[in-house]
Amino acid sequence: MSSLARIEATEAPALAAKDEQRDYIPMILQAMAEKDTGQRKLALKTGISKTRLALILHHDPAKRALMTLVEFQTVLHALDINIIQAIIRVETFRDQTLLRDQRYATLIAMLSEVFKGLPSMLIAALEEIEGMDGSEVRKEWAGPLQTAVVQRLVKEVSSVLARRASLSEIASLTI
Repeated sequence: MSSLARIEATEAPALAAKDEQRDYIPMILQAMAEKDTGQRKLALKTGISKTRLALILHHDPAKRALMTLVEFQTVLHALDINIIQAIIRVETFRDQTLLRDQRYATLIAMLSEVFKGLPSMLIAALEEIEGMDGSEVRKEWAGPLQTAVVQRLVKEVSSVLARRASLSEIASLTI
C-alpha cells in the first residue's frame, strides 16, 4: 500500500467523525423557539407530518430519525433561514452557546450574503482572464484568501470605529 493510500485510509474515519458533529437540529429548534413556532405550526407550514417532525427534531440525537435533504430545505424555508446561513451558523459555532449570542447574528447574515454571490462573481472574473482554463486555480489559495478577507474586515471595522470616535469627540467639543 502506498503512503498516500495509508494516509487516506487513516484519515477517512477522522473525517467521518468530524461530519457527525455537524448537528443542525439545535439551530432549527432555536429558530423555532425564536419564531414561536411549535411542531404543530411547523408541520402546517412544511407539509411534513407532526409525527415525522417529532422524529427528526427529537432532542436526543440517539432517538432521532434521519432527515432527508428535501425535509431539511423545507424546514429551513418555513423558518425563513437561508441554507447558506444555516451551514455557516453550524460550521462557525461548534459551541452551541455561541449560536444563541446575538452579537454574531449580523456577522452570520453578512457572511451568508458574501458567500451567496461570491462563487458566481469569481467565475465571472475568471472567465474574463484570457487563456484561463481552470487548471490554474488551486485549493491551497483558500488559506491566503481567508486571511486577506479577515484583514480587510478588521481594517474596515477599525476605520468605522475610528470615524465614530472622531465624530463623538467633535460632538462632545461642540456641546
